[in-house]
Amino acid sequence: MSPNPPRNGGFVAPVLALMMVFACLPSARANIYATNIKLNGGTANLNLSPGDSVSISYILNEPASLGVTLNIVNGNNVVRSYAFAPNTAGALLGTNSVLWDGKDASSNNVAPGSYSVSITAGTSGYTNWTQLTTDSTDNPRSTYVFYGRGIAVDRNPNSIYYGRIFVANSQASFPPDIPGNVVGILKFNADATGADEGVIVPGQDGYDWAGDGRSPWKVEVSSDDYVYVVDLHTNGVVLRWDALVTSNSLVQVLRQDNQPVGAHLSGPAIALAGTNVQLWMGDDANGLGLLRWTLTNGVCATNDTGLTVVGTDPLALTAPVDVALDPAGNIYTCQYVDVPGDTSPRVFRFPAYDPSTNSNLPEITPTWAIGTTNDDFGGASGVAIDPTGKYLAVSFEGILVNFLPTNGNTAVFYATNGALAATIDLRVQMPGQVDNEHQDTDCAWDAVGNLYYIDNWLGYWRTVSPPGTNQATTVSAITMQIGTAAPPQITGVTITNGLVTLTFTGMPGENINNFLVLGAAVVTGPYTAVPGVLITQLSPGIFQARFSANGSMQFYQVVRTGVTPPQAPTITNLRVAGGTVTINFTGSTSDAAAAFTLLSSTGASGPYSSAPGANITLLSPGVFQATASAPANSPMQFYRIRR
Repeated sequence: MSPNPPRNGGFVAPVLALMMVFACLPSARANIYATNIKLNGGTANLNLSPGDSVSISYILNEPASLGVTLNIVNGNNVVRSYAFAPNTAGALLGTNSVLWDGKDASSNNVAPGSYSVSITAGTSGYTNWTQLTTDSTDNPRSTYVFYGRGIAVDRNPNSIYYGRIFVANSQASFPPDIPGNVVGILKFNADATGADEGVIVPGQDGYDWAGDGRSPWKVEVSSDDYVYVVDLHTNGVVLRWDALVTSNSLVQVLRQDNQPVGAHLSGPAIALAGTNVQLWMGDDANGLGLLRWTLTNGVCATNDTGLTVVGTDPLALTAPVDVALDPAGNIYTCQYVDVPGDTSPRVFRFPAYDPSTNSNLPEITPTWAIGTTNDDFGGASGVAIDPTGKYLAVSFEGILVNFLPTNGNTAVFYATNGALAATIDLRVQMPGQVDNEHQDTDCAWDAVGNLYYIDNWLGYWRTVSPPGTNQATTVSAITMQIGTAAPPQITGVTITNGLVTLTFTGMPGENINNFLVLGAAVVTGPYTAVPGVLITQLSPGIFQARFSANGSMQFYQVVRTGVTPPQAPTITNLRVAGGTVTINFTGSTSDAAAAFTLLSSTGASGPYSSAPGANITLLSPGVFQATASAPANSPMQFYRIRR
């Protein structure tokens, strides 16, 4: 029952039709979704000022035939919404972008706070299961892989790598400048373009793969973004990387001291996350069944050889090749049967393991087992359960006939009873012939219900969409923190022929409509709007205001439109005792203590700088107290409070 029959020696058969259609599945979930959401071209949280513009980009895995809605969200509130019609920018396959001007639906700058991006994409879908990717070696969406053995998708919606696809290539070919010919883990975006840092950089993962068709082997991505890969050349050593698959993140999770004597471990399945991660593997050669390890600090404990959870049965499960768990903990596995008409079952489901009801003994009896004598289920190689636990996908390498894999395919079963729901890649009709030669080695699901599989004989990995109208919403994992903008600062005042000219600063993204000039007869106010003001923008963030001089107005402020100017801080008391100066002052009732700075100088006219050791506290709304060390070497000190 070797799970590694020979491939076609590197020859890639003629490319199939660009859009394949397969047997229909009665119901479906969303298959279009947005991934790779970036803000200003990056994946880091942004700190912005009110009115700052933000470039938002995202990738769609297929065209949005029902359009896209992009929302700017603050908590549960949508403050701005953009709609993109089908076949227009914003709703196209691949990268789309929109520039948000930092304003709400009423063209006002949004208030300070935390904002995220929510993108809902919809499609009318297809009548049947339909291939989304194109079999190609020479375009930006090349899905070619010379010797693909494992495939997995990041399903963590809270990750910046949500939707990333990982493919294991376990044998090198020529020319080496084609990524699919390089041994290691290939990385793709949801639209099949290469990852931002490249599809693969030889040796960058820091591990010496054997490249013998078994190394690397299967791939899994955990719910907390780690990429687990099996090296079957070493009898099942398990390695772990972050989503970039670079050497500085490499960890050996299961080592040779964790392998039971004689074991040949395949898999893996990763259950749970954080401090409770479980690693599941199958022994495909020596009858040890399905084993489970609970990881400590991300690795198997020294000399921990695992717990056998599912045992073997000479008439049923003898050599599990892969394993998967559904959300309820039910266990799915398959075994590689390559003898025509063999009576052994090929695919199994076992109940969730509970030591208290199993008396700490391995399970033996499956909930169901299927595939007896069915050569369409020959060479079972990979299993994957969809996120809802409704469907089980199984990839079959087929049975060798005259050294050619016959009847290889990927099938979808109902998880509850093992009934066949859809068959994919089996006997695909080509012009003038029926193509039986497929060798499907592994399969995976993304978070919204698309199915992925590798046809190793033809040398491509593929994405297949379920049928039906559908949509999905993605919320960005990165946020925009919009803070309180610095108040406008008057930098110059001139009066010429009765005309007052003020120059002042704002934020680079602001315009003349953001500001209002106020005047007062005395410095403490009250301040009212100055009539007849003409504001012009000199350059980004630099403005000029002109208006006629008014004899009663001698003091001026510039504030943002719709903003009540804060009450100027006023010192109400000052005392010095025990080397500490204590100053009481008032501000606006909405002010926080952090809004103020205590300044000091040895002369009334300055220069003023921050007072050493100053501390400001809020006594009551609008009432504050500042303390600082009184200078020992100055007979006189002057203080100011600056907002």
